[in-house]
Amino acid sequence: MNTVLAALGFWGGIVEYATSLSGLPLLYGICAVIGGCLFLILMVLMFIGIEFDFDALADGSGHVSLHGISGFFTLFGIVGLYLNSQGYGALVSSAGGIGAGGMMFLVVSRIIMSMRKLESSGNINVDQAVGARGSVYAEILPGESGAVNIFIDQRERRYEAVTDEPAGLKTGDAIEVKEVISGDLLKVTKLTT
Repeated sequence: MNTVLAALGFWGGIVEYATSLSGLPLLYGICAVIGGCLFLILMVLMFIGIEFDFDALADGSGHVSLHGISGFFTLFGIVGLYLNSQGYGALVSSAGGIGAGGMMFLVVSRIIMSMRKLESSGNINVDQAVGARGSVYAEILPGESGAVNIFIDQRERRYEAVTDEPAGLKTGDAIEVKEVISGDLLKVTKLTT
């Protein structure tokens, strides 16, 4: 088996080291590998736009999250394994691992809480549209709907709209929202300049 591992080079050395672990160092190694893999998977998912996390506390503060737990186990395992390999006993290596994991847990929870403070929903209540001005995006024929672009809270939004104007409204006409009929359907009138 040693010849097969030697042929694998770097990875063979890692496999050989992992198979030599037993007892407490094996526990450290398992924690480091599982925590590290979970942490990397969560980071990759986050970078591609899939947020997979939970918050164990009901307040949604981010104090106890999957990122924090995986970070704890990763550092607990790495530091515990390092201290054990340096000849420190079980008590010192465990305390060092718990301390490092705890620091990682706190850092990650603070980062998540800071990111949540930066978030904003970006939601606009369509009732805010009444009185807003904009322009016709897609022609609104009499008795039919079209589309308008309006500005609400300094953001441009597009809504479906109808009008009471006998000739309808053409693309580019300046409009004002008079009422919200239902859902996202607005009633608009032409602005005269």
